[in-house]
Amino acid sequence: MQILFKQYKIFPIILLFLTGNIYAQNLETFVEYGTAIHAGDYTPLWQVSNQQGLSSIKNNTYIRGGVFYNKTLHSWKAEAGIDIAVAAGFSSTFILQQAYADIRYKWIGLWAGSREINSPLLNQQLSSGGLTWSGNARPIPQIAVGIFDYVHIAPKVQVKAELSYGWFTDTKYQEKYVGDEYSYTRKIKYHHKSFFFRFGLPKGKWLFDVGMSLDAQFGGYKVRGRDEGDLGNGWKDYWNVLIPQSGGNASPGGEQVWYQGNYMGSEHLKLTYKHNDFILSAYLENYYDDFSGMGKQNGLDGLWGIEYKANKSQVINNIVIEYYQTTNQSGPLHGLDNSIIKKTGGADDYYNNDWYPGWVHWGMGMGNPLITSPIYNKNGDLAFLYNRVKAIHLGWSGDITKEWTYRAKLSFNRTWGTPFKPTPEILENFSTFAEFKYIPSKWQGWSFTGSVAFDIGDIYGDNLGFQLKNIHKNF
Repeated sequence: MQILFKQYKIFPIILLFLTGNIYAQNLETFVEYGTAIHAGDYTPLWQVSNQQGLSSIKNNTYIRGGVFYNKTLHSWKAEAGIDIAVAAGFSSTFILQQAYADIRYKWIGLWAGSREINSPLLNQQLSSGGLTWSGNARPIPQIAVGIFDYVHIAPKVQVKAELSYGWFTDTKYQEKYVGDEYSYTRKIKYHHKSFFFRFGLPKGKWLFDVGMSLDAQFGGYKVRGRDEGDLGNGWKDYWNVLIPQSGGNASPGGEQVWYQGNYMGSEHLKLTYKHNDFILSAYLENYYDDFSGMGKQNGLDGLWGIEYKANKSQVINNIVIEYYQTTNQSGPLHGLDNSIIKKTGGADDYYNNDWYPGWVHWGMGMGNPLITSPIYNKNGDLAFLYNRVKAIHLGWSGDITKEWTYRAKLSFNRTWGTPFKPTPEILENFSTFAEFKYIPSKWQGWSFTGSVAFDIGDIYGDNLGFQLKNIHKNF
């Protein structure tokens, strides 16, 4: 426990807040036990992915518990929570999964700490996951301010926006995991900003969401052997990453850093039709590393999806179909620094960067998990080795009875390696997942969840896994 208090200074503050003079009826507590075993090299893909990083590619077991507080008073709303796990077979034994405080007044809010965040506009349970943030990796502690829920600025126009700074917590993991021939960056900072518009009447037939998010790794100290380079960790660097601009500082190797930090982002489009019996949506999330991708010069790259959701309980009440492509990457070329052609675009090498590890936290990619996370790299490299993919994904769920529900996923993807290190042959992988949940009406607050999954292919090998969870909630 001392490790938790030292690493997360906000933890004791929230603990006092939660255990102080507050009303018990505003508290929600839970205890969860989980275990997963597999045959093969790894736990199957969909028993590991999009679980907010609380998962492992190894056989594992854990005990988890949390306390959450929620209070609304007139125009004010306060939330706080602590969520801790003790695990075996994970990348660490003690895990402070969530520890945060959230205060909102009317439409504006501020929260600080570590909390689980889902993909914007996507179905977290059935989608393959967002392209810059999918809920695949552990939460990043941060301070965020903004309009977190849609608010009306006109009868048919709503808006939300947010801005945050955070700090990666995986320095010790990198020091332990990274091989001798590879570099790593410790004490990395995090920055995020986004804005979304929604057009249409809330009770109307049509809604259209459009938005953009921009994320960055910045600061920290680049480590190569015993040498260490400062990538910018002063207050000025927080400002520089807020408004990207040319110029920048010189890198530890003397090269000019034109945009301070490792930037990437997503553009979001979603059209929704609401029928009396169902809701039908079509969406596109476009990933970009620079202006070429932002201007959609990356061809069909992106996450293209359709979602159907029934308005009543039935055997199949939710279906998601997605096509995911990252093979274009704005073309194959980049202009050389000393060439006559200053800018040709292309070879964006999604999620990878020269000065930072890949877009990764505790070994798990923070974007879509159909691009294999660096935690699978046996050579101790934190880069993404297979970021050129084409994939088809299907997810669906339903109600079997009043007490039994299920969800399932099927994914098939092919990879060509990266723009700079293509694979000699195309690698293929097929992954499937089926989960069943039992919520007994006679045991209020209890639920039991079990799943079976398998992988077949060249990327993860052939794996078969079983996972069991037992959850108990008190109110």
